[in-house]
Amino acid sequence: MAETTLSVFRNEKKYLVPYIHAVSIRGKLDEILARDEHSETAGYMVRSLYFDSVNNIDYKTKLAGVQRRKKIRIRSYSQEAFKCKLEMKEKDGDLQHKVSLWIDREDVHELSKLNYSALMKYFDQSQDAVLIYTTMVMGGYRPVVLVEYDRIAYTYPVYNTRITLDMNLRSSESNLDLFSDRPVYTALMKEDVVLEVKYNQRLVRFVSDILRQYHLAQSSVSKYCLGRKIFCDFEF
Repeated sequence: MAETTLSVFRNEKKYLVPYIHAVSIRGKLDEILARDEHSETAGYMVRSLYFDSVNNIDYKTKLAGVQRRKKIRIRSYSQEAFKCKLEMKEKDGDLQHKVSLWIDREDVHELSKLNYSALMKYFDQSQDAVLIYTTMVMGGYRPVVLVEYDRIAYTYPVYNTRITLDMNLRSSESNLDLFSDRPVYTALMKEDVVLEVKYNQRLVRFVSDILRQYHLAQSSVSKYCLGRKIFCDFEF
């Protein structure tokens, strides 16, 4: 990897779109935007292992609609990956700050066993590693749900615009192995697609025009919270 860490500030807006409209939006986007290198054909799989504190503070603040909140996850795009992205994503309304740290496969296993010291070897490379380590230790973060979906992504260089369509959302609260070959999933979303629009400063006009055509209302949908269906059923 060229970079060990990445820190990004940007705006993020989410929309829950009926599948039939998502197909139409995808067709319009294909006419005017380039897909990212991983989405040139059918898209790609995204799998995330989410962590939360011992008192589930990230889950509860999201459900409560708290303006400033965070989440921690490890993301992989292949079961055979040698490196994965450890991310801490903080949100304040539409503004988000995401810190990403590439970690080794064996360190994913260590963090899953609550061995936070696995992050110490990254301290010299990144202060963000120290921040994530401190947050996880103080909160007693542990893995709580595996979330997977299929993604098509578009990029546009002006205002660092990125648009994603996430389909076939599914999760497991019993299998928390990020590298598992065949997790048994619960289907979470069959008829809807999550549309995410991310950008710096302002949203380019032709993208906002497309969103207006479909009368889309901004949503606070959370893949993480949707994924914790069993926990929610027993907890509340």
